[in-house]
Parts: sequence; C-alpha cells; structure tokens
Amino acid sequence: MSIRTSRRLRTTLAGTGLSLALLAGCSTDVPQPQPDEVAETPPAALDEDRLGRVLEEVQTTVAEADEARDPELLKPRVGGPALDMRAAEYKLAEATDGDSAPDPLTTAPQVAAVPAAEDFPRPAVVITQVPEGANLPLLLVLAQSTARDPYKMWGWVTLFPGIETPAMSHPDAGSAVVPLDTDTLVMPPAEVVERYVDTLNKSDSEYAEQFAEDPFKESSRTTTTELDDAIKAAGEASISAAAGDDGPIALATADGGAIVVGELRSTLTLRKTVPGSELRAGGTLGALLGDNTEVLGTVSGVSDVLMAFYVPPADAEEKTIRPLGATTVLTEVTRDDAAAPAEE
Repeated sequence: MSIRTSRRLRTTLAGTGLSLALLAGCSTDVPQPQPDEVAETPPAALDEDRLGRVLEEVQTTVAEADEARDPELLKPRVGGPALDMRAAEYKLAEATDGDSAPDPLTTAPQVAAVPAAEDFPRPAVVITQVPEGANLPLLLVLAQSTARDPYKMWGWVTLFPGIETPAMSHPDAGSAVVPLDTDTLVMPPAEVVERYVDTLNKSDSEYAEQFAEDPFKESSRTTTTELDDAIKAAGEASISAAAGDDGPIALATADGGAIVVGELRSTLTLRKTVPGSELRAGGTLGALLGDNTEVLGTVSGVSDVLMAFYVPPADAEEKTIRPLGATTVLTEVTRDDAAAPAEE
C-alpha cells in the first residue's frame, strides 16, 4: 500500500473587538483582521501515539480472552461483529477439542488510516503485519461509538493473496468518513454488500459485472458443487447468502474512493432427499450438532462473513469494485427433522 501525504490546515478562531474612531469630523481606515483559512475537513481523530496505545490494548485484550476462551474478556476492547465472531470461534474450539482454533490475530501495523471526523461513530482501518501462524496480513477495523467510549476492534478481514490495497491519506491528515448514501462513488456504500450478495445467489445477477472475481466467491461455488456431488446418493447441498446487520463502514481512500467493510451471512444447507439413505454432517458443522450428526431432513450452518471492498470514485476510469478480503466464522447450526423425505 502506498501512502499519499497531505497537509492539513488547522482551524483557529481569531477575533478582535474593533471600534471606529471619529476624529474632528473625519474617519480613519481601520485595518480588518485576516482570518486563518478554514480546513476543508476536520482534524484527524487519532494521533500516532494514541493509535499505538489502542492497538496494544486490543492485542493484550484478545490474547487474554484467547487464553481463557472467554468472550466476556473481549468486551473492553472488542465489539461489533468481531465480538460475535470471536465468541463463535471459542465455541468451535471447544466443540472440536481444539482442532478448530481461533484465527491468528495481530495488531502490529504496516499502514493505518485514521478518521478525520467530528461525528460518531469514528472508524479507523489498519493493515497489519502477517500474524504468527498465518500467511496473509489482516485488515482491522477499529471504531469509537461515542465520545465516552474507547476505540474497539469492530472487525478483522484476512486479505486475499496478491491483493493490492488502495492508497490511504497519511494519518496526520486523516481520512474522511464516507456517508453511506454518497453519490461520489461508483456505488453507495450502503448498497455494496446487498449487491454483492445478489451476485453470490444468482449466476445471472444484474450486478455481476460491477464486482471483480474473488477467492471467497470462487470458494463458495466450488465447495457447494463438490459437497453436492459427494452426497448425491443421499441428498443435496446448497448455499445462500444475505446481507448482515452490522455495517457497512466506509473510509475514504487517497484517490477519492473508499474502503467499505460490511457483514453478510452465508448459509450452507444439507438436505436429505433419498428415503432410507444415511446422510451425516461432518467437520465443524457436525461438531456443533453434538452427538447426533445424522441429517434426517435438513441441517443448516450459518456463517458470519466480514468482507472488505475497494469502491472507486464515481469519475474513475476503472469502475469495477474489488473485494479485498474476507473472514468467515461458523456461528450457528440448526436442524429440521420434519423436512425428512417421505418414505416411498
């Protein structure tokens, strides 16, 4: 990621009480004050030292919670979808006797983009070093909900291999928090996840050409096809997606575009279609089912997916939205035995 350095003018308020002096029936010209130029954007909400302290405290909090596998310990410095997803990872670790471990996390930064904002919430984006035990860096989202709240880790995304992240403004200047309904981008941030979900659910989606291909979409298709083929003697597998409840969060890039991070939910469903056959759920899906892994009707696994996108400015020559990374955590498994196929 490259960094474009910009200089921010600080706003000062200068006022002087003036009076006109009338001397012997004539007036004198009184010099008028020249106010300082007003900054176009608010100052950066975090300086380097404060950001460093926030990242250290997030790292310490996550390490302590990971050691105890206790989501309550996360709450001082982890919130939003990150809290739910890490708690789900602890549950998976317990259900699999540690075979499914929480994602390796680090807050050690390579590049940071902090908000230039007076309102709340105030998001910040950090591209990290590669965590120990992993192969790819992370994109962390930090957020401050109100002036009384501390910054917390709102989410983490594993960047796709070989991805080129967009240049951000230098932290000294800060990056604008982009309104979700803005018309300055090729797509309003509020619509990015919903349209992307449509491309996941429909092979002929009207939005397909607006998004570049990405490993998450390719993996979803491949996994479903292979699983459906593997269980065809007893049933079928399908996958569907829906926009999540958290986000999106959008922070401006140096070229006038934005990094948009939002949540979606992906549901993998196993359905028994052949009476008298045996179908069982394996892997983490089966682990969360407990002792009874047999699929009598349907078994559905819901995963929370956090995704990051680069959305170009509206006047860009290249208008394709680029997915930058994704993190997927299985959060819930349900079964419906009443959906069993009728015996012939």
